[in-house]
Amino acid sequence: MKLRFLCANHKIQLANKPRQAINCWQNGFDTGQFFFDQELWRDALPHIGCAFETSEIIMTSKAVDTKSACELFICSATLLADTFETLGYLEQSIEILWSTINRLERELASHTDEKSWINQQLSALYERAGLNNHSAAFASSNFESDSFWASNTAH
Repeated sequence: MKLRFLCANHKIQLANKPRQAINCWQNGFDTGQFFFDQELWRDALPHIGCAFETSEIIMTSKAVDTKSACELFICSATLLADTFETLGYLEQSIEILWSTINRLERELASHTDEKSWINQQLSALYERAGLNNHSAAFASSNFESDSFWASNTAH
């Protein structure tokens, strides 16, 4: 299953307006964090999911420097994984962690100036995903499922 929180039109709009993407990320993350802190995890999920997808758009668009973009991405990913885990959707939680690992591995290949920092972040994510040994072959495996509600799309 491909997890989607932003519709295609919003993805295009945010990709074309990086400043708007940053604002969208901040709003989604803050709202999601608020609901998460209030233990309203189902309410938090679409906001955090939008923040996660928006952070990837920010990374791609180069709206901010590499390290800052990765920080937004990692914060969003870990909060989203925590939310899925809290709701009992362990497979989706792991899927988010692996998609984050895969994306950071691609960033590592193209941004050698941040190699040490990205490697530190990857180590923490590998450990969290239950992989103590950095195995890129295992990391690139795709965890897909057909069991999740399709109604979790926020616009």
